[in-house]
Amino acid sequence: MQKLKLITLKLNKMDLYNKLKNNPPKLKVEGKPTEMKIDVVSVMCDNKYRWSVKQIDGNYHISTSPFSYTNFDLPYYKDDVEWEMDNGNWNKVFRMINEGTTKIEKIKYR
Repeated sequence: MQKLKLITLKLNKMDLYNKLKNNPPKLKVEGKPTEMKIDVVSVMCDNKYRWSVKQIDGNYHISTSPFSYTNFDLPYYKDDVEWEMDNGNWNKVFRMINEGTTKIEKIKYR
């Protein structure tokens, strides 16, 4: 009987992914950053990853290294997300990233 209580408690505990899904952080980008770090949380066991975004020759480039971009199961091609970054549509970029199997936990940029 003791084991049943422990299992019930674990099932009722909300994980970080669902917390972010239900109450996403308010993300705001001012200006045109040259570099950005996007911390994401995976639906799978709350694994955390960091995406790097750098501006090279006026265009943004995403690096999800050492993992493949396709591992994050976004319904958009990588260049489509980068082009939205180039256009400064950051709210759209964040929505696009959150449509995959990860949720954005926080960003930092300079």
